[in-house]
Amino acid sequence: MGMDVYGVNPQTITERPTEPETENYDSDEWSAHFDARRKWEQENPGTYFRNNVWYWRPLWDYVYSLCDDVITEDDHKSGHHNDRHLIDADKCAVIAERIAKELLNGGVTKFKEGRQKYLDELPLVECHCCKGTGKGAHYSEGKDTCHVCEGTGEQEDSQVQYPFEEDNVREFHSFVKNCGGFEIG
Repeated sequence: MGMDVYGVNPQTITERPTEPETENYDSDEWSAHFDARRKWEQENPGTYFRNNVWYWRPLWDYVYSLCDDVITEDDHKSGHHNDRHLIDADKCAVIAERIAKELLNGGVTKFKEGRQKYLDELPLVECHCCKGTGKGAHYSEGKDTCHVCEGTGEQEDSQVQYPFEEDNVREFHSFVKNCGGFEIG
């Protein structure tokens, strides 16, 4: 699952490519259009931002931690879903300003290091597949050991599956400072 984030009133420097008239999406025209569209999105960073859910959630949590006086609890909660939730241009201006400051002063790196320390110290949790028995269940039913925990009955906390990367923050900053507000959909 991915989080598609669309600029509401993006600053653009080039014209958006027009879609081909054919409905044959396997055609050379559509292939060329998608190539042109990707190039246009790179030239106009406020138009579109995408993360898979694994990268988006820690990024959005980080933004909330920086801007919880501007981003409401509803914004934060809805930001974790593809429900076309709107973050207006005024909020985006604050987000962009604060992320820029954090990128310059090392705050993003400090956050990443603190988050990693927290993740590294999380205790193992009961295996979601075998419910702690270590015996085969679901996909490994009938086998001696569970395929998830390899028979230990424990696994890493699911939070460790969600990476936080400074480059992702930089890319989001480029988007948010040029988007004129955004919808998460």
